[in-house]
Amino acid sequence: MTARWPDLTGPELTYPEHILDLLEPRLAGAGPAVVDRDGGLDYPELREWSGAVAAALRDRGARRDEPVLVHTRLSRWAVVGMLGVLRAGARYVAVDAAFPLRRQHQLAGSSGARVALAQPGLPPLPGRHDTLGLDALPTPSAGPASTRGTLAYTCFTSGSTGRPKGVTISTAALAYSTAARLGYYPEPVTAFLLCSSISFDSSVAGIYWTLACGGTLVVPSDRPTDLVAVGQAASRYAASHLLMVPSLYGVALRGGLARQLGSLRTVIVAGESCPPELVARHLAALPQARLYNEYGPTECTVWSTVHACRPADAEGRSVPIGGPIPGTRVYVCGEDGGPVPAGEIGELCIGGPGLAVSRDPDGDPADRTDADDPDGDRTGPACAGDQAPFGVLGGERVYRTGDLVSVRADGALDFHGRADFQLKLGGVRMERAEIAHALGTADGVRAAGVGVVSDPEPGGRGGRHRLVGFVVPAADPLDRRRLREHLLALLPAAALPARIELVAALPRLPNGKIDNTELDRRGRALLAG
Repeated sequence: MTARWPDLTGPELTYPEHILDLLEPRLAGAGPAVVDRDGGLDYPELREWSGAVAAALRDRGARRDEPVLVHTRLSRWAVVGMLGVLRAGARYVAVDAAFPLRRQHQLAGSSGARVALAQPGLPPLPGRHDTLGLDALPTPSAGPASTRGTLAYTCFTSGSTGRPKGVTISTAALAYSTAARLGYYPEPVTAFLLCSSISFDSSVAGIYWTLACGGTLVVPSDRPTDLVAVGQAASRYAASHLLMVPSLYGVALRGGLARQLGSLRTVIVAGESCPPELVARHLAALPQARLYNEYGPTECTVWSTVHACRPADAEGRSVPIGGPIPGTRVYVCGEDGGPVPAGEIGELCIGGPGLAVSRDPDGDPADRTDADDPDGDRTGPACAGDQAPFGVLGGERVYRTGDLVSVRADGALDFHGRADFQLKLGGVRMERAEIAHALGTADGVRAAGVGVVSDPEPGGRGGRHRLVGFVVPAADPLDRRRLREHLLALLPAAALPARIELVAALPRLPNGKIDNTELDRRGRALLAG
């Protein structure tokens, strides 16, 4: 008898064909649309400025779905540029000017764009781009009607070779993802704190959700990790919603930011595993705000599953990533490509309207095979009609995440890490995140990360992994003996770091996540010394 797929499907959802169907009715309204440290735009002004961008792009001969660079810092100019590109029928590629120059140049060079929109005062990007200054466009009194394209944006993720991979999202998928937020979350956005780089897809959630609600998008700083600015902006604008990576939100709560976040009604953590102690800390500090744990790959338009956190999560071993969002279906696959028995671990595959149309911004909007994608490094089961990382399951196109999950009795998903990122330590498979979590929960530790130093065997495969724990102490001196006892109570001895290094702060990426690559580099230097 053939095993049947369990029903892991989100509620039905009706959504429009294009993201502008959700936004344009709001652009005809009033009230503040987006504010940053230097100024703001109300909805009529946002309509006029984005219309000016669209008109300028049409004058430059921008074609439907053509890539257009939006080169800005996290600011109101970014929103003007993105919306203007969409209204011109093109797709945007956001390049955060706060990124290192090399990364900015990589993104621009990989975009295939011939036109760039630039925030005032920024040095030009390399390449032959027709650059338009966002502050120098004539503002039309009544702009032409928007042109509808089929592609919304291309977001770049890091490939295994170091070359950026483009993930292109359609205007329909963006409309679906935004409509799913409108349908799932009970509290409409009145003021959203945008704490994500424009080059990361997490910014998409706040920008379009807020505008579709007619709320105010609040940009505290051009640096998403500036928690002082976040607190000040939350107080000034009575913020209702916040999305942040769990590790940064934990730093915010431990640093006393909750006193300035009292207006929040919805807090979302995403991008990293949510530890149970973060749920406990949130419930103690901000009981009036509901906490949600979101999960979703870039290839699925920001989010695919969500869990509304409960007090019981603070006492559990892990916080689930929840169930599928409205309109999405998920599958848990075994190594044979079929369903796994209830409670067992398998690879998460995702189907639904949010799937990306392409990983190649310069190619056709279609799936690519392993031969077409030399960076394809997914491991795990093959799907029927497999074109990694896409395939077909249950008769529908799916995205193979490479993430390991299991299904709880109540249908919620537990996250077990990456199929391709697990470390084999003394015969035991462990996740870096699990070891960092154990370090971070010790007394006297404010924050922690783990550097992995790999010593490959001859031939370049396998080999031994050595760990360095990086600890931001909450007290000085740190009791190392008690720290070791704490780790031995939670981890196998082979998973204990070879060295503990005290640091003033952990290195972070522009989106607020811990920079594990930098920790690996520092760990390698320490163990080589």
